[in-house]
Amino acid sequence: MIERLVHRVLTYDRTGFKAGMKSETLSLLDIYILKKIGEVESKKIYELVNEMEMDRGIVASSTNKLVSCGFVEKQKSQEDKRVFILRLTEEGKSLWEKNQNVHSDLLSVVLGEITLNEEKAILKFLSKMNQRTLLRNEKNLSQ
Repeated sequence: MIERLVHRVLTYDRTGFKAGMKSETLSLLDIYILKKIGEVESKKIYELVNEMEMDRGIVASSTNKLVSCGFVEKQKSQEDKRVFILRLTEEGKSLWEKNQNVHSDLLSVVLGEITLNEEKAILKFLSKMNQRTLLRNEKNLSQ
């Protein structure tokens, strides 16, 4: 089932998601970055890079795409001209809210059909998978 889930996620990411008035195609990373910016009023690019633990170039490429699609605005900081601050535009806020609603509806459907014990088992499984992934990454970095 994990392999099926990974396959489906990769397929969705490859084909992209239609968003906005012009039906721009966004990747899962684009949507995730939009979500991270939407959680706060504004976010500095270096904060986003650190929080996501990704290469600056990848994050910059995705944020530039979101800017060109009109979902995010990018401004230089008044205090430090080397720092860029990201904010959602009105269209970006609308897309972020729509995305939040889809997530909420999906969780309601999935969690509404399982028992408390099943929920605990799933959370325990996901926690172990997350820990295992972190350990594997640390081993790869140390080799």
